Amino acid sequence: MTFNPKNEILTEIEPAVAMKFSPYLESVELVRGDVLQETGEEVIWVWFPDNALICMASENIEGESVSGGMVGRNGAFGAFEACGSRLSYARALVQIGGAAWRIRASHYRALFNHSPNLRVAIHKHVEALLIEARQLVACTAIHRVENRLCRVLLDASARSHQGSHLTLTQEELANILGVQRSTIAVTSSALQRGGLIRSRRGGVDIIDFDRLEAAACSCRRTIAYARQEIDRAPDDVCEG
Repeated sequence: MTFNPKNEILTEIEPAVAMKFSPYLESVELVRGDVLQETGEEVIWVWFPDNALICMASENIEGESVSGGMVGRNGAFGAFEACGSRLSYARALVQIGGAAWRIRASHYRALFNHSPNLRVAIHKHVEALLIEARQLVACTAIHRVENRLCRVLLDASARSHQGSHLTLTQEELANILGVQRSTIAVTSSALQRGGLIRSRRGGVDIIDFDRLEAAACSCRRTIAYARQEIDRAPDDVCEG
C-alpha cells in the first residue's frame, strides 16, 4: 500500500526514512465509538489520524471521565507515551470515524530514533497539547457552556474531514464538555434559534462559521495563537 498520509506529523518525516518504515505503518479505518486505548494499558500502537477524530478522556478511579482534548489530522495518540512510561493515562475513543495510520510502539521508537524531523514534530505537538490542556482547565472553570460548545464544534470540524456536517450527538458533546446532556440540549437549541447551527438526528450541522467563531470562547483564539508560535519556532528545538 502506498504511504501517502494526510496527517501533519507523518508528512514531516524525511522521504528516505518514510520509505524505510512505510512497511510498518498500517492504513486503517477507525470506526466511531471504538476504544483504541484504555487508561492504564500498555501502549501497543501509536495512532495518526488522517481525517478521523480521537477524543482523549481522563478518568478517575470511580470511572467518571471528562475529555482531555481531541486529536485529528494535526496530531497523534500514544506517540509521547510510547517513548516514555509506555503506559496510557488517557482513554482514547474514536469520536469521528475515518482514515488513520498506526504503527506498533516498538517500530515507532525505531522510527523516532531515525527521524530528526519526527522528533521535532512530536516535540511541538506535545507542547501544543500541554498548552491546550492547561487552557481547558481555565475554560471549564470560567467560560459559559454555550461559548465552550462553539469552540468544540469548530475544533471538531477543523481537525476532522466532516466540515460543516458533524456526527457528534448531544450525548457525545456532553461527555466532551463534562456537562449534562440536558444542558447541551438547551444550549444547542439557543444556538439553533440564533441561526448558528442546526441539530439533527445523530449530529449537528454548522450553518454560520463566522458567527460561531465569534461566539466561541477566547480559549480557541488563545490556543490557535500558541500553536502558530510553536509552528514558527526553530526546528532545532530538541537540539538545545
